Amino acid sequence: MNALQETVKQMFRKMTGEGWDVDSTLKWGFFFIDEDKNKLLEVFTELEEHAYSIVELHQADDGDWVLQVSKLDVLTPEKLHRRNLAFNDLAIKCDVEYDGWDVGKVE
Repeated sequence: MNALQETVKQMFRKMTGEGWDVDSTLKWGFFFIDEDKNKLLEVFTELEEHAYSIVELHQADDGDWVLQVSKLDVLTPEKLHRRNLAFNDLAIKCDVEYDGWDVGKVE
């Protein structure tokens, strides 16, 4: 995933403009893709000890498997940027694709 820090900063500004409290705990989701489900489970094994949970592991229409993990966290643009870089490295280590992130409000 192209993890440009300026893109992350722009997203935080947009969220703030839409009324999000970006300084609060939010539910951060991260996505990994591969044709081999077992490789994605290996990714989760790496993340599980850091308080991530599996949101979903499903097979997409194209046949690839998609792993979505999440964590409740307070992130700054800089922290999210570093996390994206770390997840790119993890994806390389596990020979999968890191496909990006999303965020939701904690209900």
